[in-house]
Amino acid sequence: MVDTPCDIAELMRQRLAKADMAGFADLFAADAVFEYPFEVPGWPPVIHGRDEIRDHLVATRSHLGNLIEITGVDTVVHDTADPDVLVFELEVAGIRKATGAPFRFASGVGILTVREGEAVRYRDYTNPLGSAVALGVLPELLAGLASLAG
Repeated sequence: MVDTPCDIAELMRQRLAKADMAGFADLFAADAVFEYPFEVPGWPPVIHGRDEIRDHLVATRSHLGNLIEITGVDTVVHDTADPDVLVFELEVAGIRKATGAPFRFASGVGILTVREGEAVRYRDYTNPLGSAVALGVLPELLAGLASLAG
């Protein structure tokens, strides 16, 4: 049986909850496209192909386990007029390892397109401010944003 967009979204949620970025990337088709429509300093706006998606996600999130423990990822899934496309909201909860302080924030919104049981396009409207606060790296994000201004 071919996985539906809802099935793939649930697998994504499970893998994000485990911080399993390689496993998350495995849900993508070999020629998939991953996009950040809102620019994130130091990240490419568009990534082509499962291998490049995996490389990017693993590299940009490899430090997370040193900074936080994820205790939950909640999603709200919204169907669209296209049965291959859904929108899902992500909320992440956890504990910051340096302080023991809990956090919870709206991580972002994803628009997922699935064909034949694989993600073929993912538009990640990520929340870099919420992530930076949760990770304790807000000054670094602000410096990156300032550098974009010239």
